[in-house]
Order: sequence, then structure tokens, then C-alpha cells
Amino acid sequence: MHSVLLERRKFGPLGFCIPYAFNNADLEASLTFIEKHMTTSLNLNIPISWKAIQYMVSDVQYGGKITDGLDREMFGCYTQFWIQEQIFQPNYCFNQLITEFTYQIPDYVEHSKFMEYINKMPSNDGPPIFGLHPNADLTFRLQESTAMINVLLDTMPKEAGGAGGLSREDQVKEKIEKELLPMLPIDFIMLDVQDRLKQLKGPRGLGEAGNYQLIPLNIFLYQEL
Repeated sequence: MHSVLLERRKFGPLGFCIPYAFNNADLEASLTFIEKHMTTSLNLNIPISWKAIQYMVSDVQYGGKITDGLDREMFGCYTQFWIQEQIFQPNYCFNQLITEFTYQIPDYVEHSKFMEYINKMPSNDGPPIFGLHPNADLTFRLQESTAMINVLLDTMPKEAGGAGGLSREDQVKEKIEKELLPMLPIDFIMLDVQDRLKQLKGPRGLGEAGNYQLIPLNIFLYQEL
């Protein structure tokens, strides 16, 4: 469920009405609560409250970030579908409506069988796995291509037509040399600063001239310089 939430974000408004910053902290907090709840239920010999787990995950942990009503309704459906007792059944299918690839926990005992099953997974997951129309992938790839082209155009050197043929980098360099550098004050010499601080007197009772390290204001001035 956490993986599907992260993958839906790449589809933009098609995935969520509002982009949410789901992260590993939400996953860890939910897993911690589920582990504690299941351990307590086992020790007290009481049934697991799936309704309580669903509420804590969909309305508290992840739901605390969801502000849109449609997003909250969709996430509630995800929670009821993937956080329930049926997931412990052998070969439980997580995408019952998808025929391209069956995502499930295989009932194997050999490590090699699990690796073989993992290697069969498609490299690119289709939008229907996330509950979206197949055309959502076309929209995502168009947006991704447009963003990449815009980045390439922004990073290309620009030729300035009205600045004597200077590029943007040359214009910035010229502005720094001719306008900004002359505005800087003359560099000070720390030895001269120390000599001048030694001549300063502080408030009565806080030190005499020649020992500026005992005067707080002079110490502050020295550190700032």
C-alpha cells in the first residue's frame, strides 16, 4: 500500500488531487502500531481489531496529511482492500482486476523460487495497478518529457542580442566586476583592528584600555569582524 501511494504521486493530479509528502516515517509509525496491536492481542488472547488498524493507518498516520475529501475516500478504499485478514490466505492477490501480472506473495519454501518470481515482475508498472486508467501513463510521460526539455533549454547558454553579443555568463561577470566589486569596502587588517580595540575603553568597572578581552562589547565587535 505504501509503494502504491508513492507511485501514484508521479501521475500528478491524476494520482492525488493534492500532492502529499508521504515518507518512510508514516510507514514505520504504522508498522510499529500494527506490531504492538497484534502482540497485545496475542498475549491477551483476543481477536485482532482490523477496524482499529484501518482507522489508525488511513485516518491517523497517513490520513493526518490528507486534506482533500476525494483523496481521503480513495485512501480509505486502499486500506480496506489491503489491510484485512484475507491477506494471510495463501497466494492472496493484491491486484485482482489486473491480468498483465499477478502481484501476490507466492507460497514457496525455496529462496530460488522467490527470486525467480521477483525477476518475472515487469520493469514498468502499468497505471491500472494503481487504480488508474491506462491513459494516465501517457499523460505522465508527456509531462516528464516536457519537464526534461525545459531543463535542457534553461541550462543552455543564452546569447544576448542587445548586449554586444555577450552571453548571460559574460554579462553577470561584467556586472560583478564593474558594479558590485567597487561597492565593497576596503579590506581591513586584523592586526590594526586589535591595536584599535586595545585603545578603546569600556564601561567603568569592566576593564581598562589595553585589555579589550575583558570588555563584552569589544569582544563582540572583534568576533563580528
